[in-house]
Amino acid sequence: MLVDRQNQWVDAMWGTRGVHDPTIVKEGKQYYLFSTDTKINGKLTQGIQIRESRDFKHWRYIGTALGQVPTPAKSWSHANGLWAPDVIKVGVEYRMYYAASTLGSRISCIGLATAPHLQGPWTDKGLVIKTDGKHYGQNAIDANIVTGKDGRQWLLYGSFFGGIFLVELDPVTGLVKYRGDYGQRIAQRPSQAQDGAIEGCFIHYQAEQDCYYLFMSYDSLTWSYNVRVARSKMITGPYLDYNGQNVCYPSGTNYNFIGTKILGSYSFMDGFSWVAPGHNSVFTENNQDFMVHHVRCQPDQQDSYGIIRKIYWLANGWPVIDPNYYTDAESNHEVLKESKQAGAGEIIYWPSTSELIPSHRIVLDQAFYDTLADYCIIISRDWETGVVAKYLIGLSKSGTGLWVRLTDRAPKLV
Repeated sequence: MLVDRQNQWVDAMWGTRGVHDPTIVKEGKQYYLFSTDTKINGKLTQGIQIRESRDFKHWRYIGTALGQVPTPAKSWSHANGLWAPDVIKVGVEYRMYYAASTLGSRISCIGLATAPHLQGPWTDKGLVIKTDGKHYGQNAIDANIVTGKDGRQWLLYGSFFGGIFLVELDPVTGLVKYRGDYGQRIAQRPSQAQDGAIEGCFIHYQAEQDCYYLFMSYDSLTWSYNVRVARSKMITGPYLDYNGQNVCYPSGTNYNFIGTKILGSYSFMDGFSWVAPGHNSVFTENNQDFMVHHVRCQPDQQDSYGIIRKIYWLANGWPVIDPNYYTDAESNHEVLKESKQAGAGEIIYWPSTSELIPSHRIVLDQAFYDTLADYCIIISRDWETGVVAKYLIGLSKSGTGLWVRLTDRAPKLV
């Protein structure tokens, strides 16, 4: 079967089968990928999965950080595994924030563990925040630790139900700064939007724009996940999309059109289908940003795969994503001083809704370029065929992402 072949291919290529809700941290010359507990060889892991790599491409599973669900987290949430880690270094120690919950429940918590090295040993420090669905409906999952320009640290967390919250931390202890503080809501979707699905959020500060970018995953985890982005001059918001719409939007708004969509389900003509990409983090090295996220091969599939893609920042200040898994610096780079090109290509253009988009042929004429807000042209190695190709990646004037794989060489447009 095609999906079985795709599963085997991904596993053989990178060793990221089973990766869900990933984040990457580097220690010395070694990269470490932390992710949610899933099944490895048919058995559910407990305590947050760790993989290591020296080349940022091939990953080896080395075990779990904690070995089990810590007692405080287990007692509160009854979780069988831990979810969605975020790992930062503070002083000489590493801090890992993890979530414990069960599917669909708001009885959730975020805990903290520390270690002198990324391989451990990790020591659990107890709970940072816990929720029971009361107050404003917060759900304590999907932690992201954000350090502001002023050095203050914040915990970004939440999911559907109450939305996404930001609460200040004590940088010394790593715990919530003010006891009983749940923070402020910075993003939310109305309940009619796939049950209000918004989760897996991550804030990345981009110095050139002097803006905080909020990456969000919308819709169903296993079949219609997609990544959207908004930005703000202030870490606490308001976060606005390309069209100036607040992602903490009021009821009655057409929720499908909120958030600048930059990644969704797709398939190129000669490639596999990639479904429900989302729950991304951002890893930065040598001034290059990378999106780290998970994806599936078909709807409702239990297996997930970790993917790393380069982020390109357009002249208008918005991010766009490389169509391909990052391989190496020589085969993934932006083409400089390249103007409009005539010719043809295959386009993936994401609508505001969340269905899988197959590519189709398109002519790159002036009418096409008139639909674009901004774009860049890159050279990238097709991760499925191994062929180096040229891509146009950008945003439309309506504020949604697109990829065009250029297939025909032609003179530049005048």
